[in-house]
Amino acid sequence: MIKMYNENQVHVVNDMSTNTKKCIILAYTYYNRPWEMKSGDDVRIHTLLKSLALATGNTVIAFHLTAQNNNGTPIRGRVVYVAMPRRFYNILARIVGWKNHYDLNPLMKITHYIDELIAITKIAREAPKGCAIVVLGSMTLASFFLRTLKTNIKIIYDSLANYAQTLYLRSRRSSLELLRYGVYLALHRLQLSTSNLAIYPSNLDSNTARHMFNLIKAIVVPNPAPVCYNSLEEYLQLRRQRKDDKRPYFILLAGGRGRTNEEAVRHTIEVFNKLPPNRFILLITGPWNDHKSYVRNRSINILGIVPHEQLKELLATADYGLSPIFSHAAGTFMKILAYQAADLNIIASPHSLLGLEIKNPRKIRVVHNYYEYVHAVEETVHNHQPGQQRSPLLCEERDRTFQAQLSEVLRQL
Repeated sequence: MIKMYNENQVHVVNDMSTNTKKCIILAYTYYNRPWEMKSGDDVRIHTLLKSLALATGNTVIAFHLTAQNNNGTPIRGRVVYVAMPRRFYNILARIVGWKNHYDLNPLMKITHYIDELIAITKIAREAPKGCAIVVLGSMTLASFFLRTLKTNIKIIYDSLANYAQTLYLRSRRSSLELLRYGVYLALHRLQLSTSNLAIYPSNLDSNTARHMFNLIKAIVVPNPAPVCYNSLEEYLQLRRQRKDDKRPYFILLAGGRGRTNEEAVRHTIEVFNKLPPNRFILLITGPWNDHKSYVRNRSINILGIVPHEQLKELLATADYGLSPIFSHAAGTFMKILAYQAADLNIIASPHSLLGLEIKNPRKIRVVHNYYEYVHAVEETVHNHQPGQQRSPLLCEERDRTFQAQLSEVLRQL
């Protein structure tokens, strides 16, 4: 039996390893509520764990560290999420008066690792019931803690994003950048040395990690698209909801608060402010409602953070996806993956495409700076032709491909 360690109550999850010939997969991440898939990391975590469950024909027990009081044990796609409350953080937060647990000051990071050690100590008791544990997170020490506790279980480590290449590219540009990311460098090396297999989202990431860390055993599992469509009929039905078939629809998935995303929002608003409002529709998603004051064109719509189903609809109604990222940033490149899933034409910078497998290069126009971006948008608005054929990504195809990739991961153990 596997217990849920919750401050308010204890739930019991049946260990299905006694009911099947295939042993159970455990997982650990410090992300809170990844099944809601509100970020690119959440999408990768939940899709990977759900596909592992389907590939093995069993349940995945996923322990997740959380500073919130989560009641219940949610089960999503044969993944059972077990909350591991951050007790030390919560106690210290009440004493110090912390209100925002995303503030990564050094003391707060120390509480993270203390809480992680407490959680891993409990997870280690369940390890004999599993054949492997998947550790997900770039700044985790879970693999090291498991080995320190003499836990004899195979560890699959997924750092989630392109941090290896970020370190490499930034260190080449400046020694100060290497020092700034030195802590991550040490943590990542420690994780790799205590894991049986590393997973990276692209060949570029994997090759860079091999170069930097003398890594031998690694495998590539590309990021899954954050959206897909159940059928072509569903996609066409959503597309028919657009209110204007003559004007081109542009969409910018602006992502979370950060300098590169803010620059993309500002640049895009500036470009489209200068265009005639009757020639286009622009939709911007993400936490950027405070930028509405910069909008001077009635055809620009800042929608804020939208639910997953609404995102599918917006992408189905759009014609062009925008990704004007002109400086390197670590991430999961979910913007481009979402645009490709809806088979949009794309205007993007090289930084937005780094390490990705491009399915239809003819639909991508690469812009290298702000001036090329302005010209590309103006030309697209002027030359837009409605009624183009579209081939969206179907969920069955996405899930089948991802399960095949994860089956290869299991064979490598």
